[in-house]
Amino acid sequence: MNIKKLKPDQFRNIIFGAEDSLVTTVGVLFGISTTIQDRPTFLTTAVVVIAVAALSMGAGAFLSETSEKELKKGKSQTQPIVDAISMLFSYVLAGFIPLTPYLILGPSGGRIVSVLVTLVALFVLGYLPGKKIKSGLRMAVIAGIAILVGYLIGSFMPLE
Repeated sequence: MNIKKLKPDQFRNIIFGAEDSLVTTVGVLFGISTTIQDRPTFLTTAVVVIAVAALSMGAGAFLSETSEKELKKGKSQTQPIVDAISMLFSYVLAGFIPLTPYLILGPSGGRIVSVLVTLVALFVLGYLPGKKIKSGLRMAVIAGIAILVGYLIGSFMPLE
């Protein structure tokens, strides 16, 4: 995919979808892996989280872009569909980055690897558009806070 050929709305939605997916998915998976060790239950929960959140983000992109186009009367309605699809697919694809270590190593074994892989992915996602280390670090720090929150909630609210 040639980034230079993307329209600004598409680029924004791809970055937003990937970033939100990485942060949300790693935080949720880290939190639930703290309390759920049953592999099928964990994986089902993980896939449901990614699917529902991706559909929600895609719908949100479509609805917000449609509303914006309606305010600017006369603009094409095709673009909101492309923006929504961009958001949905970037969310789904990015969601598998933090999930993959759990698929290989299980709920407890995949936790640290998932966090590390996700932090690297977030750094790269933040770094690439402007080639700024500060932007990459900002994304990684925000994700670290989400991971910590997920862990704390999972630790203080055991299911048993």
